[in-house]
Amino acid sequence: MEQTNTYTYFGIESNGQIVSRGLVAYERGIFNPEDITNLLGIQPFQSWNKGDRSKNGREYLFSSWDAEKSDIERLDVGAQILDTIKNLKNKIPLLNQIKEQYDVNFVIMVVQYIRGDEQPHIYMNKEIIEFCYLTDTIINFDTYIDHLDDELAISE
Repeated sequence: MEQTNTYTYFGIESNGQIVSRGLVAYERGIFNPEDITNLLGIQPFQSWNKGDRSKNGREYLFSSWDAEKSDIERLDVGAQILDTIKNLKNKIPLLNQIKEQYDVNFVIMVVQYIRGDEQPHIYMNKEIIEFCYLTDTIINFDTYIDHLDDELAISE
């Protein structure tokens, strides 16, 4: 049986407008992810240019760069975020340079799969808050909840 797990990562995404097809980047928000990789010296686990095609063939209408994924300490979100930002803390001037050059958003994504009564430990310490403040980074949560009692009722 699967257990509760979480992971975090840092993302850079074009700023834009939400329309029926999703996020459409503002002109200044379009960037080449390779330029971000070269500037930061960090390899993303996922990235795309505006105009690239997704797995389902749809055209991306914005640029994206995602890196520093952490899935250590599967229930300790604070520890995961600290792991995600450890290689970024000394790159704050470069991150701010990216913000000046492009109209982009920085985000720390927390993705949680919660099973049954098992719950992740969520906290943000001063180090996390300071990093977010200095880089204008937001923290988003994607939470998926699977109630084990529903699974038991289905199997009976």
